Amino acid sequence: MSDSKNDEIQALPEETHKRSFFNNNSPSPSRPVRFLLSRRQASRTKSTVGLVHEVDSVEEPETTEHAPPTTYGYLEHIQSFKPLMTPDDKKLPKKVRKFYKDQLKLITSVEDVLVPKSDEEEGDKRDSPKNHQRSIKIMTMVSLIANLVLLILKIVGAVISRSLSVISSVVDSAVDLLTSLILIWTARKIKHRDSYKYPGGRTRLEPIAIVILSVIMCSASVQVIFESGETLDQDIEYFTHKNGSNTSSYSLPHIDMSIVPIVSMAVTIVTKAILFVLCYRIKDPSMYALAEDHRNDVASNIVALACGLLAYNALQGKIKQEVIVVDPVGAIVISVYIIIAWILQANTQVRNLTGLAAEPNVLQRFTHIIYNYRPDVVTKIDSVQASHYGTNYFIEVDVGLRGSMPLTEAHDIGGGLQTQLESIDDIERAFVHLDYEFTHMPAVEHKDV
Repeated sequence: MSDSKNDEIQALPEETHKRSFFNNNSPSPSRPVRFLLSRRQASRTKSTVGLVHEVDSVEEPETTEHAPPTTYGYLEHIQSFKPLMTPDDKKLPKKVRKFYKDQLKLITSVEDVLVPKSDEEEGDKRDSPKNHQRSIKIMTMVSLIANLVLLILKIVGAVISRSLSVISSVVDSAVDLLTSLILIWTARKIKHRDSYKYPGGRTRLEPIAIVILSVIMCSASVQVIFESGETLDQDIEYFTHKNGSNTSSYSLPHIDMSIVPIVSMAVTIVTKAILFVLCYRIKDPSMYALAEDHRNDVASNIVALACGLLAYNALQGKIKQEVIVVDPVGAIVISVYIIIAWILQANTQVRNLTGLAAEPNVLQRFTHIIYNYRPDVVTKIDSVQASHYGTNYFIEVDVGLRGSMPLTEAHDIGGGLQTQLESIDDIERAFVHLDYEFTHMPAVEHKDV
């Protein structure tokens, strides 16, 4: 009994707490934390029926201004704030409403892991990864078929129209088809891996494939820029000599934006917009990359259609003839937009592949989950480190146990925490280190790389 008493998490003495300059200020919605605490104190006598998950009530002793309640940081304490958060209250400042929304999202994500689930919910949880992978497979195949059909339509439209803007969108569609093929290949390789050759999985094939695709897309766009630049130079020379005394050896390009090119571009815009919405709803890096590609296609095809129509009307004499230069200019704009979008996408994936640290809100969520694991025996959280591991996270935790604990019990505690952490979809691998001494820095236990 004496060990368990000594292992309890004790609040710091009142004199050790640093006083905040907020202490003398009245509660204000512009200060979310203080405002939320004041609302909580004002509603202590009200019922907490609004809690999503019921918990056993705990008698909280009277505390001083600085001493936290005995349940501070635990699930029931976190849940007690949910009824007080009103992100839909338009009377509150925008920053406060955003703060409430973020906190509700955090609490819900912690509840998803810590709150016991029924057998039906457990079954749904087991089926969720399968359904997720099925959705990814379906959308990848739908995108592949759509890209193939749209590519054929746009090739016909480009041959008829001879518009550089339309041709640049055809190049984009050709790379889109290659994108779908590569994503299907990576999904197949990840699923059918050799566990002896790749014991850690092959999920990092996804970001690697996205980086390769970005290089291909940028290379194709650069080629379109060169071709469009030559045409633009010829158009400028033609109009320069036309307005002067000399005659130019160049002539204006023939552009025919008839009904076929217009219909092919319009069908492409509508189809890509629908695919963007469907892909973006699936939380997966490959689907996000595919959704971004569809979004880029919507923007590029709108610009291509507009520039092609303007150039066609200028060639027909319906508007000023010099406006025909918008066709190569539009092709250049589309290509530059595609290059920038894919460079940003590649930069994100490279940073994740090289072990970028997890975002603060992700660390906050993981720390809350660890803090609530076996508080009767886990006396300290020494460190929580999480970094990107391709598409997911790699997490390393140092927790403290009493030195007299038997190895068998300590092993079960560490293994249970590791299993709980790896049950989170975002975590690829979790490593739990057990310790009994906390005066050293956690970094000294590891190799400096």
